[in-house]
Amino acid sequence: MYGLQSNACSILIRHSHAMEVYGSKMEKLSKSVVEVILMSLGPEFEQKFASEFNKCHGYHRVINYTPPEFTKQEEVEGLGMHTDMSCITIVYQDEVGGLQVRSKQGKWMDIDPCQDTLVVNVGDLLQAWSNGKLRSSEHRVVLKKPVSRFSIAFFWCFEDEKLIVAPEEIVGNENLRVYKPFVCADYLKFRESNEKGKFEKVGFTVKHFAGK
Repeated sequence: MYGLQSNACSILIRHSHAMEVYGSKMEKLSKSVVEVILMSLGPEFEQKFASEFNKCHGYHRVINYTPPEFTKQEEVEGLGMHTDMSCITIVYQDEVGGLQVRSKQGKWMDIDPCQDTLVVNVGDLLQAWSNGKLRSSEHRVVLKKPVSRFSIAFFWCFEDEKLIVAPEEIVGNENLRVYKPFVCADYLKFRESNEKGKFEKVGFTVKHFAGK
């Protein structure tokens, strides 16, 4: 019995170390992705990374979606439609699939698993910072098979005390900001207090919190 417990502890330690390594790599990848996004906004935004995103931090969740034992439905909602509260989210999904993103026209599109591929979502914080130029994706998870689905989501966010306000370069000469300036932690609290026990309902987004 002692030997089995020791082996189990060794496995947990190895898994914990693997998750630390994974998180470190996702941190570096997140920085690279955001730098590319800033470049796409224009050459003047490359310098914004150091001043605006240098204190960002990340965390990850290992998520298990378990379908009901008995159902006659062709698909079951594993996680309802929502937006992420992050700047960006990087998702690894297993071969089961089920991730869907909602188009501007309201159509649900499958994001099928692909080997050696990660999914990147823009989150609410980056949408607000970009004055709406970057769109936080509405997405959900549906279970189409009677098996559990696993995914790893890495959320990269501004620091809690960060004042989120669209830079003048994005706003332009007319100075029309779509969102009122707000502190990151205040928005997170707003979302958490309005979830009512459910995970990140899309009914409560940065538009409801800071939209003009």
